[in-house]
Amino acid sequence: MSMLNWAENECRIACKRENPKFDFDNEKDCDYGCSCYKSALKAYQSLCDDDHSGGSFNITKNILIRLMEGQPLTPITDGDFFSVKRGTEAYPMESIEYLKERGLKSHLQCPRMSSLFREETLDGKVSYRDINRAYYINIEEPSDTYHSWSGFIDEMFPITMPYMPKKGKYEIYAQTFLADKKHGDFDTVGIFYVITPEGEKVDINLFRTEGDDGEWKVITKEDYDILLSKRVDKLNEKIASHLLWTLISNSYSDEEIKRREKAYNERKQELKDKDLSELSVKCEFFNNPENWKYNTFNMTRALCTGDKERYKDIPELMSIANYLSCILSEIG
Repeated sequence: MSMLNWAENECRIACKRENPKFDFDNEKDCDYGCSCYKSALKAYQSLCDDDHSGGSFNITKNILIRLMEGQPLTPITDGDFFSVKRGTEAYPMESIEYLKERGLKSHLQCPRMSSLFREETLDGKVSYRDINRAYYINIEEPSDTYHSWSGFIDEMFPITMPYMPKKGKYEIYAQTFLADKKHGDFDTVGIFYVITPEGEKVDINLFRTEGDDGEWKVITKEDYDILLSKRVDKLNEKIASHLLWTLISNSYSDEEIKRREKAYNERKQELKDKDLSELSVKCEFFNNPENWKYNTFNMTRALCTGDKERYKDIPELMSIANYLSCILSEIG
């Protein structure tokens, strides 16, 4: 079997497991997940068609990966920020008044890397900021990643010129929760540690909360723990609610989703309340930090689809899956 045939077979298997009803050879039958496998296969085939193998294959692959991630192929220098004419639609200039309000003499975006910025203060101090070199990971739900304020990364690991972005990003592990309902979805953040692109774990222990005036302020770990004890968005209840939503609204076909949503909407309210209440009790399993590793997208889907191989050795997860299966059988 050639490597191309091997790759095609792997994509076929992956698509079939993701959607048993999917026809790999029928373009019209291609859903979002499987279309990604097919696109990856086309890129792989292109490398094979150019007779790449061994070392040249790896070199080309690494070049493609950097391009796909929006990373430059050679180091960026300070001069690159001044290589284009400013004041155009493509590279506008900010007003002097706006810059002065921020204490800046200039604020320039790099034409070679849109996520990289150069700032110069009024007293001549120059600093650089790459807004895409770090992202957050929710420690309560490891598959939940997002971008947010990460100024402390630039302070701890300052960018200098020439700059060649590292392979990989800074992974910031944080916890968010709501301590006061009037603040919306969340109002408190605990930033515990960061994993550098080299794999080093660096403790952060930075805690912030939103005041009634809408401003965020730094608090102590003791204050953070007090707010955590007053948390109103209980983790087990959030997970239970998300499991119910996934059970009803996530299927292989739009017709199946519409049928389940209609059936569940017609379900008596007392039964819906019972579903959420009893499922929340079962999901108290996730309140233990040691079990947060199971609170992932793949596990949620497995619990809702009955993929027992993922949780067969964990009685608490098996109980949750069985309960979800009962709900599904009741709504038909």
